[in-house]
Amino acid sequence: MKRIRIIHRLRVAVALLGFVAVLGGAGVLWWANHTGLPESWRSGIEDALAANGIHADVASLRYLPLRGIEAGEVTVYSDASRTREVGRLHQLILDVDRSRLSRGDFKIDQLDLAGARISLAVDPADPDSKTLDITDANGRIDFSGPREIEISGASGMVGGVRLEATGILKLYRPGLFGSPEDAEAARAERRKILLAIIDTLDSFRLKTTTPPRIRIDARGDFEIPGSLRATIAVQARELESRDLEIRHIDLQGEVHGRTLVVHHAEILTENGSLGGTLDYDMDRHAGRFELRSGIDIAAFLAGLDIPLPERMPTFEAPPQINAHGQFRRTEDQWDFQVIGDADLTGPSFLHLSADRIFSRFSWDGSRALLEDLSVRDGSHSLTGRAFITPERVLYQASTDLPLGFWQKSVKIQPLATILADFEAGDGATATIDFEGMANLLDHRDWRFKGTAAASSLSFRGVPARKARVSMDLDHDQLDFTDGEVDFDYSDYRLRKEHGGPDSGHATVGQILYDHTSGTIKIAGLRGNMWPAPAVRTFAGEIADELEVYGFHRPPDLAADGIIDIRRGNPKQDLRVTFSSTSSIDYEFLDETLELAAPSGSVRVLPDRVKIGNLDLGAFGGRIRADMESRLGTGAMAIEGELDWTELGLPEIAKSYDFDSTPKGSITGRIDFSLNGDDISGFDGSGHIALEDSELFDVPIFGPLSPVISAVLGRRDAGFQEATSAFCTFRVDRGVVSTTDFLTTTTSLVFTGDGKADLNDETLNMTVRMNARGFFGFITLPLRPFYGLFQFRGSGPIEDPEWKNVMFTSPPPEQESRLLEPPKARAVAPEPANPPRARIVSPQR
Repeated sequence: MKRIRIIHRLRVAVALLGFVAVLGGAGVLWWANHTGLPESWRSGIEDALAANGIHADVASLRYLPLRGIEAGEVTVYSDASRTREVGRLHQLILDVDRSRLSRGDFKIDQLDLAGARISLAVDPADPDSKTLDITDANGRIDFSGPREIEISGASGMVGGVRLEATGILKLYRPGLFGSPEDAEAARAERRKILLAIIDTLDSFRLKTTTPPRIRIDARGDFEIPGSLRATIAVQARELESRDLEIRHIDLQGEVHGRTLVVHHAEILTENGSLGGTLDYDMDRHAGRFELRSGIDIAAFLAGLDIPLPERMPTFEAPPQINAHGQFRRTEDQWDFQVIGDADLTGPSFLHLSADRIFSRFSWDGSRALLEDLSVRDGSHSLTGRAFITPERVLYQASTDLPLGFWQKSVKIQPLATILADFEAGDGATATIDFEGMANLLDHRDWRFKGTAAASSLSFRGVPARKARVSMDLDHDQLDFTDGEVDFDYSDYRLRKEHGGPDSGHATVGQILYDHTSGTIKIAGLRGNMWPAPAVRTFAGEIADELEVYGFHRPPDLAADGIIDIRRGNPKQDLRVTFSSTSSIDYEFLDETLELAAPSGSVRVLPDRVKIGNLDLGAFGGRIRADMESRLGTGAMAIEGELDWTELGLPEIAKSYDFDSTPKGSITGRIDFSLNGDDISGFDGSGHIALEDSELFDVPIFGPLSPVISAVLGRRDAGFQEATSAFCTFRVDRGVVSTTDFLTTTTSLVFTGDGKADLNDETLNMTVRMNARGFFGFITLPLRPFYGLFQFRGSGPIEDPEWKNVMFTSPPPEQESRLLEPPKARAVAPEPANPPRARIVSPQR
């Protein structure tokens, strides 16, 4: 019994002793954790970490039963010198060998992270440096061998992104960083990478409760770069980075030594998708890639707050780009070699737009080759190719794009000005085959060469049904050759007035504009066309002058020469010939005359215009002229010669609404000059003849002539008619004078001299008469002046006053004709080819 009590008491004592021991151990443990484990332990732990390649300072230690030793505020350095801080761990669980720990031998077998916080400073030397913070860090690091660590179950949150990592790695041994310069370069590169990661993570904002996830599995020896193997996977949904909304990210890749391989990459945003693959050799700084893009690039870059040019192209749908290529980093730049194709829907830039643009391309970073280029705008298209360098663009294409497209897109002068002069009509078409180049550094260095054909277009207001031309254009010369055009005269004034054809045809060998000389050369312009519209296409002022010539039908025209558009026109020499079988309307002396079958030539020189071989029908006869008009004098200055043959007086009277209608015709010639707009500048000389007319009737029986006419029932009985007349004349400052006026009847001879002042429209003239035959017989009692009479007219030309005055001696030019009796003369046979004009002398 007593023995039982002793055993019971012993048990109680042992229990109390155990309890006291536990309390004591707990107290000791509490005290040690509260005051910190001994300094020797911290040193031992730091040495143990260094033995595993981790150089760190431990601020505090405490022991956690069943877990190990907890190290607090651990600062990690790059090497044993502890001069470069690479990160901070606020809490770290160390699994040490307890049997060896009891002997003071610190050996760390593993590290445990549980809800730890890790900070990696971009620049540890800068207290204000940005940091990459990893929160809620969990996982285990096993030190399985010298320099070898095994990471398992590691995870943490980095800026809202969940990072998961596993791997088996061998760390660097001390002293293997190379030269200090290499070590500093490596640190600078690390700082750059950390800063880029921090900035990128800071830009992300989550729109869901599921964070993006990055999974990494790495294996290898850092001292042997070629041994490194790692797989990387990135997945995310519903992110927002700056102003860019990302719906989905899926990246899968791996690292083989110093080669990065992205097997699959896909980014889906509200602006489209982007995907592809990548191989990158980090030693050679070179790689290959494949790209599939269906993203609105401008919106994508703007969403990332990347600065863009003020003006960017827009698209109705995201551009579709497929490309593959190579790239390499040289000393100061990246070199690219890219091949692919681009398909753009509804592109628009500045004032240009199209329905679709497609092209295959290759690009080396500075030069681009576009093949199978296709631009579609409605039912129209352009196909071609282009080679683009930083200095120039070479191109070749065929197109039927409408005129408006080229007017909006071409801004090179003077080509832009020429295109602006065109206007498209209903159903207009244009086809162009062309090639050329443009210097991107010098807007004056360009060339455009090809052929063009068009229909339903107008140029400078002149419509054409169709046209074609070959061209070779540059800044200094615009050379158009082998041109052909069918003018559209449907709405032309002269066609409407006279009912001519509604089209005209013309060809031209060359129209050459030379910018340096300021000239336009025309060679081989031929056709059946109204002159004013044709000339208006290259010389509007001259065309305005030609509008006064109202051809009833298009004449045959030919033009060659030079038009000088500089001040003074020093090299101008344009020659134009024309002929027509129809009539032409021309305003002369305030009346519109209809002239028949005109033909002639015009030569335009710097200081004058010459009209030669002008031949036309008027008033039932013909008019021929050669004239010259001086330019640049500020007033009219014309000189030349003019002859007319058998112009009918009835037609003249009808044209100018004379009160009476005379008979007969006039023939004559004049050499003249006209200076200024006033008649006082009119000078000249010539002759004029009237035939088969009715100048006046002379009563040969005096007072008995009307009685005889009435008895015989014939008006001409008892009268003699003066039916023809002739004179030469001079014009001096608008005053017409003659000294040899002559007209005759069977019994009478009339001569005259005098002046008609066209300035004040007055007449001063003397007419002498010599009566012969019966009329002379009845004047015998008047000897010695029988049969001789003299009359003087003066006053307004329209109604002069005539008086019978004393007879005076006639001028020498009139004496023989007035006083000598007529003599018989031989009549020459009619020539086979009559002269251009003939002077008809009256009978004496």
